[in-house]
Amino acid sequence: MFILIIYDISDNETRFKLANYLKSKGFSRIQRSAFVGKPIPATLRDVERSLPRYINSGEDVIHLIPLLEYSVQHVRVYGKPSAEITTERKLLVIE
Repeated sequence: MFILIIYDISDNETRFKLANYLKSKGFSRIQRSAFVGKPIPATLRDVERSLPRYINSGEDVIHLIPLLEYSVQHVRVYGKPSAEITTERKLLVIE
């Protein structure tokens, strides 16, 4: 299963740290505040436990959205994507 993580974090430093954390966990950036990946269950549990530390509950939000492989196979992208989503590997391939 793919996981889409999108966020709205007000603090620049926190936003930068979150992006680096998600990259370190094998997620690929598909837009400025959107990452997608196909983590193994243990990695996903780690990410789910870690996300709350990146939010200021009065202002910020992080969405973790599971995506079925069928949905990913039917994604339509208009414009130049930051990354290509592939269902052939556990991680995304960045062009």
